[in-house]
Amino acid sequence: MTSKLPHALFPFAIAAACLPARADEAPPMVYGYVQLMNNYIGRGLSQSVGEPSVQAELDVNPGEGVYGNVSAVRISWIDRITPGNRVHYEVDGVLGYRWLFGGAGEVRAGILQLQFPGHYVTGARKPDTTEVFAFIGWHGLNARLNYDLTDSFGTPDSRGSWYLDTNANWAVAPRWNLAAHVGRRHSQGTDPLTGASNGRLFSYTDYKLSVARSFAHATSLTLAWSWTTADPAAYTLDGYDVGGRHVSVVLEKDFP
Repeated sequence: MTSKLPHALFPFAIAAACLPARADEAPPMVYGYVQLMNNYIGRGLSQSVGEPSVQAELDVNPGEGVYGNVSAVRISWIDRITPGNRVHYEVDGVLGYRWLFGGAGEVRAGILQLQFPGHYVTGARKPDTTEVFAFIGWHGLNARLNYDLTDSFGTPDSRGSWYLDTNANWAVAPRWNLAAHVGRRHSQGTDPLTGASNGRLFSYTDYKLSVARSFAHATSLTLAWSWTTADPAAYTLDGYDVGGRHVSVVLEKDFP
């Protein structure tokens, strides 16, 4: 049930980081951002289960070659699935390689480790997940495929699940940007206890439309509307449909 960078929340931060620097300036080797949001939506799902959240990310090397990043975000879904768990954050690390082409094109590939530190009750499955990914972007269009090398976020027999993330961004006026997103989550395997298909239970398509306004001092505000085809029977926690229709507001500050 997690997101990441990849992530659907990241297009504006990525676009800002990849803008060319002035001719007399080299791009910063280390950069990042902090986000405050009313509802953390990742891969179409409310990872914070309708609660406010905060996210921070630190990236190294915006140019061609080896790059890496580490991020942390407040979540709530693990505690709702298994009462007694106390797992409040997702911490992710990426190591990858970036190729630039044509002045506006970018290709990336690498490995993503998603960790969920905290206290787990006896018998609870940790949702820690390892993924490999490939990304391509060109002139405001991008697509990314994440493939799970391990069981996916605590779901038994789900190795080989994947998430495809596609985005389009348009600068419609000075300081204004529109974006559209379509994602597809496909879960592999079967439940070892019931024999039910993970694909039938947990696969879905998600959509998002957003508008962003940038301000002085490297700040921005994004308003987004998202929804999915996820089955509410599988994605409702404490009466809250995490795959339902959500309006999210994200305030972001970029560094440096």
